[in-house]
Amino acid sequence: MENEAPFTPLNELEARLLQAQEGQLKTGDFLDWMLGQKIFVLLDKEIPEGGEWDDSITPLVLTNELDEPMFAVFSATERALVWSEQAPAFENALHLDFRWLLGGIADGVGIVLNPGFDVGMELTPDSVTQLKQRAAALARAAAP
Repeated sequence: MENEAPFTPLNELEARLLQAQEGQLKTGDFLDWMLGQKIFVLLDKEIPEGGEWDDSITPLVLTNELDEPMFAVFSATERALVWSEQAPAFENALHLDFRWLLGGIADGVGIVLNPGFDVGMELTPDSVTQLKQRAAALARAAAP
């Protein structure tokens, strides 16, 4: 699903992602910053009123070249909409804290940010585990 138009950042997350991809921002610094940001995920069902998670809801999970599961996340609604058009079963976008999502991702699952776009990032399952540890360390350091 490669886009033909040049990637134009739609928000600060995308601007920093582009900087990281071009080597103007260290990947680790970008990921530390991203822990405090919101991202979009696609779901096969709407979250019920009241916001309670329903275990029958399935998020969009892709696989990489190594056949590892990769949780798809998006930096903007517009990026998610492209996928919901390609995978109509996943038409429900949810905007949520990246740190919260990270805490709920199972071991052995990676993350792909903006799959199919020229500007994106893939975190292997091992990288996700390391990022979870980094998030926990940052949270401990910030605690009074």
